[in-house]
Amino acid sequence: MKLIKDEKGNVGVMAVLLIAGLVIGFAVGRVMDNKKTTTSSNSSAAVSSATKAADLRSSLVTLGVEHMTLTASAVDQTLDGSPGAGETAKALYANGTDIGAAVGSVYGKDAEATFNSVWKLHLDQFVAYAVADSKGDANGKQAALTSIDTNYTKPLAAYLAKANPNLPEKTLYSLLADHVTQTAGVIDDHVAKDYAKENADLTAANKHIEGIFSALAGGIVKQFPDKFQG
Repeated sequence: MKLIKDEKGNVGVMAVLLIAGLVIGFAVGRVMDNKKTTTSSNSSAAVSSATKAADLRSSLVTLGVEHMTLTASAVDQTLDGSPGAGETAKALYANGTDIGAAVGSVYGKDAEATFNSVWKLHLDQFVAYAVADSKGDANGKQAALTSIDTNYTKPLAAYLAKANPNLPEKTLYSLLADHVTQTAGVIDDHVAKDYAKENADLTAANKHIEGIFSALAGGIVKQFPDKFQG
């Protein structure tokens, strides 16, 4: 947003200077035209940079919110015995590989493979959590959460922090842990048939995961500014 604000300010200054040039004479006007050309070029680059960064954020946030929505739908449909549960599960896993591809496009194929592995694990464990929840199996629920924390939350936070120094591991872990807690809460709501609370909690979880993926996008832009220049 700062780039766009600066651009508007530059355009306003150039407009005033151009008028002054026309009044003073052709020579000064010619100089101002040259400056305007340079400024326009710089402004275009700034807009391009801002747009690329915004596009990255938009893409990642869209994938993140889609993940949260599909997770809730897949779990709900599985618990309810919906005939469409299988297709929703496929869409959920496809969303995960899309997120992995986005990570891989920045950090390489090895990073993509690592991400996909831990990401799939947490999806599978949420299914295990939901099944245990539907049976009133508190130990099964805790086992699923422990597995997610050990094999997804901690290693993913550590991996992303190592890949990008702008993403502190403690902050990442806290954000991912909160995401797990919120997702488990949405599942609990559905099992309890408290659908109003489920909708409210899902809305909050969507906003939270938007923040996670916004932070990831911001960290990537800061780490690789050259990728977002015009």
